Amino acid sequence: MSTKLKKKRRSVSERVATGLAAFIDWFIWTVDVGPSMHRIFLAPNIGNFRVEMGKIRAVRLYRHAAKKVPAYKDFLKKHDFAGPYITTSEVTLNDLPEMDKASYIKPYSLVDKLYDAKLPKTGIMFDESSGSSGTPTSWVRGRKERRFTQRIMQVAFREYIDKRSPIVINTFSMGAWATGLNTTISLLGVGRVKSIGPDIRKVIDTLNELGNDFDYAIAGYPPFLKQLADSKEIDWSKFRISAIYGGEGISEAMRDTLLEKYSDVVGSYGASDLEINIGHETPFSIALRKAIIQDKGLREALLKQNRGIIPMIFQYNPYDYLMETNEKGELVITICRLQNLSPRIRYNIHDLGHVMDFYELKKTLKAHGHADLLKRAELDFAVMFHYGRSDLSVDYNGAVVGPEEVKQIVNSKREYADRIEGFRLISYEDAEAHKHLLIAIELEEGAKMPKADSDALLAHIVASLQDSNLDFKSAHRTSPLKPELRVYEYHTGIFDAQHQKLKNDYVWNIDHKRAVDEGILKK
Repeated sequence: MSTKLKKKRRSVSERVATGLAAFIDWFIWTVDVGPSMHRIFLAPNIGNFRVEMGKIRAVRLYRHAAKKVPAYKDFLKKHDFAGPYITTSEVTLNDLPEMDKASYIKPYSLVDKLYDAKLPKTGIMFDESSGSSGTPTSWVRGRKERRFTQRIMQVAFREYIDKRSPIVINTFSMGAWATGLNTTISLLGVGRVKSIGPDIRKVIDTLNELGNDFDYAIAGYPPFLKQLADSKEIDWSKFRISAIYGGEGISEAMRDTLLEKYSDVVGSYGASDLEINIGHETPFSIALRKAIIQDKGLREALLKQNRGIIPMIFQYNPYDYLMETNEKGELVITICRLQNLSPRIRYNIHDLGHVMDFYELKKTLKAHGHADLLKRAELDFAVMFHYGRSDLSVDYNGAVVGPEEVKQIVNSKREYADRIEGFRLISYEDAEAHKHLLIAIELEEGAKMPKADSDALLAHIVASLQDSNLDFKSAHRTSPLKPELRVYEYHTGIFDAQHQKLKNDYVWNIDHKRAVDEGILKK
């Protein structure tokens, strides 16, 4: 950290701005007694004010954490930067260093990442995630931040929660898993929740037991929601059931398929490293995504990352979250609240995406003849375009599987490794919108792999992933769609000359049409 920054006095503009932010935070905390009251602070036509106040809160958070959080103070010493500033015309975090799990979460103890390295004696909840590392990471959340997260989720799903008062069936993984635990806690304040985990039999039994006098909202991973929709034991015509999904994205083809059974299908974006409901789909964002698919001109105007996929689109409150995009096209997120026990400042979750101010988006929609979409916008929240993971991984029933994991597993068995030129992880949809995980293997020139060997290799990969990746173990246990393995001879099929690139293409996330075009599925 530069010496000049340490000695620099806060400008009058910064002192006034952060004082205003402190007053607004106090007022919201004091007056906010429920989601209905909370919506007063989400009134339309003040979106630009929320954006600027979010930036001011982010600068204030940095100042506070740099003084009070031991891990963050040490982290900053390892980087050279000029630091953020607030003037009458601009607010910016400037060149503050990014943090991520590798550079910040893992090197420092849980307690050192808390204010004054103190873990409160009461009101603390621990949850955990595993991801592809296999070793659980514990996250700590205090009473105040849980309340804010609860309000955000309640507001996000007010259409499905408040107006219908459904019974929420939480099918996310239970135990200490972050998503399942926080979903239950966040929705308890405004609804009736039964948390059962990803168990189709229990969902069916619950519906049959409670009957069709109630509305229902089932929260879960998309593959599970699809498996449930395929169940012949539910008379869908007798129930009104909404689907709230998270953990991975869906295609619009899958949404349309799910809507044949569910009355609504809406998604949420979050991460256990941060919070579970940073952004959420709205009728506006869903309509915008459909318009982008249909209108090439609009698509070219809005999509900044040419990755051959249609991104998920979420809206988020810029007062609570400052989102930026780095030079690699990755989202960098700051949770702007002082109340979170363990601050996240410019945290890189390694997801690809970019954000757009609502009023900037509004101009683009009008310029391309889509002003009608604005009638669907109830909130003038900022918009996030999410393209997927930057760390080259695929989702499998809510679990993350990376190519490096698979590479190490394959290379651990010489009898397989000596015959394999390369591989690719492919997540694809079938004609009924089921998501499959395919491990495609390219053989060395002239090599052969009988079916018995390929079956043994698949069993070895699956068993090894279950040992090393706890999320995968849970996903594999609950999913009826097991990973597949397909062997291709040297430079044939999806590994032929037209698919060869200078950089290995380890991961594909593709829809049904491309799966057919690539010969993975028959027409």
